[in-house]
Amino acid sequence: MPQQFLETEAAFALRVKQLADRLYDQMADALVERELKIISKTMGIVQLLYSEGAKSQAEIADRLKYSHQLAAQRLAWLYENDFVVAKRDPSDARRRLVQLTSAGMAEGKKLQTFLPVLIRAYDGLFEEISIDLDAAIQKAERALAESPLKARMALTQTTKRRARGAT
Repeated sequence: MPQQFLETEAAFALRVKQLADRLYDQMADALVERELKIISKTMGIVQLLYSEGAKSQAEIADRLKYSHQLAAQRLAWLYENDFVVAKRDPSDARRRLVQLTSAGMAEGKKLQTFLPVLIRAYDGLFEEISIDLDAAIQKAERALAESPLKARMALTQTTKRRARGAT
């Protein structure tokens, strides 16, 4: 009987997505518990604007390695909930800068006490599973940037053909 897809390494990307979803869901609960009003998927934007000041939507997307569409979606939630506003760039009237409102700054300030607790929770998880998963993910990201999955799949096929030819 053929092995089920979900039981193979081919489902790796699915498991990574499921893990990310679980992390975001659990982080959402932790944010509520600590009385933060932002949602977990907007934390990166709030932290970036809190620590570095106003940025264009393109700068936010580039700094956080988001697609422009994803940045727009996450910013839309922040706009709708009055955590950010867009203002004209004083040095370039064509450009709009996103900045935190007073409510956004208050959330950013609360986030500064949340982040060290989150880091300790991750450290405990990594110790429990005996791997620094963050470092491993960053290493995998660099490796895939250098040699994408498509190239790795082609290399596997070439190696198999060579092995068959050698026997």
